[in-house]
Amino acid sequence: MRCDRYREAASARLDGEPVGVPTASLDQHHDSCPDCARWLAEATRLTRQARLSAVDVPDLTDTIMSDVVLPTRRVLRRRLALRVTLGLVALAQLTIAVPALAGVGVGMAMSEHIAHESAAWDVAVGIAFLAAAVAPRRASGLVPLLGTFVLVLAVLSIHDIIDREVTAVRELTHLAVVLGLALLVLLDRAERALPPRRARPLPSSEDERGRLRGVA
Repeated sequence: MRCDRYREAASARLDGEPVGVPTASLDQHHDSCPDCARWLAEATRLTRQARLSAVDVPDLTDTIMSDVVLPTRRVLRRRLALRVTLGLVALAQLTIAVPALAGVGVGMAMSEHIAHESAAWDVAVGIAFLAAAVAPRRASGLVPLLGTFVLVLAVLSIHDIIDREVTAVRELTHLAVVLGLALLVLLDRAERALPPRRARPLPSSEDERGRLRGVA
């Protein structure tokens, strides 16, 4: 029992923990007890070996990079396809809207001023599609606006078709807006799926900070 106590104390000293017995008493015991002296020598050797031996850690770089880079590349390819398609939809929307500014509309039967207002809105939607195709981060801001517009337009269009206030041909011209809205939603999701961009570093010199303050 006495040896067990001193061996626990010796083990604690090897680990850098409180010994619990006087150091002089511990050293005296090891000098007088051959079994504990051999035990301490072996424990010291094993402790040193454990601390100095290199741990074989597997290289997981390729696995980690494949899990990050490959999905990012797929998202970027899908994002590019959405941007190109949205740009084409924007051109189609402008092709319909611009002639209406001069009063040349498809299936339109309304006053000149109302026709101009409708055409101006259609042009704005086409430009918004182009802006999102160029800078996809703008898609998130356009979705609520155009989503509300398409919802209200759908309800009113159904009502007007039932009352025969508008032709089906005219309603087909709104397909570009509906398709554009769907592309904006998909583009916004693709944008959110990308890793966050690195923040721009702060100015490193006092001169640069001074110029920024002057601009502000």
